[in-house]
Amino acid sequence: MAKGFLLNIEQHKTVTIPLLVVLSFIAIVVVAGTEELEQTFTITTVADTTEKFFENVYVKIGFVSIFLYELVPSVFRLLSTTGFYIGLLNQGINPMALIIITSIGRVIGLYLLYLLGRFLYRIFKKKNRELADADHLLHKYKIIIFFLIPFFGVLGDLVMVVAGHQRIGFVKVIPLLFLSNVLRTAIWLYVTIAQIQVVNP
Repeated sequence: MAKGFLLNIEQHKTVTIPLLVVLSFIAIVVVAGTEELEQTFTITTVADTTEKFFENVYVKIGFVSIFLYELVPSVFRLLSTTGFYIGLLNQGINPMALIIITSIGRVIGLYLLYLLGRFLYRIFKKKNRELADADHLLHKYKIIIFFLIPFFGVLGDLVMVVAGHQRIGFVKVIPLLFLSNVLRTAIWLYVTIAQIQVVNP
């Protein structure tokens, strides 16, 4: 019965995806708190972040740096951008803006890995590969696998290369990748904010 559920695409559309969305939202609310999230989405906060981005060159550098950092595969990340996040938060930048720019950068980075996998076979074999059939692992467990990719670093990067090699449809998994990146980044960022507030009350 469990196997039947995993392979039932319609159930994933009506049950699994909405459930993941709800659980992700609950996780973010639990970590950040409702008051913090309400302040994050006010017009004043968004306008203030936008103004600082256009007027402060260091804020621009920080945004570009965290965006480009997410484009790089995990195995090549020799430096950390934590300092940029802390600096931008200290500048009063909206945390959700950082979460969104990070998530967009990461999805684009995963797409580049997907493209790498997609063309590897043709480069070495001088021909295109057929699409993976319905029994392929990445088709059977697409919802769970692609939702978890951002949490597994180098292993997640390798899965994206395999997905490209097997021509798994990327457009269909973009919402899963983006949602899971938002969740991953939000949890990490709000924990970081809590650490800053504990150290500097």
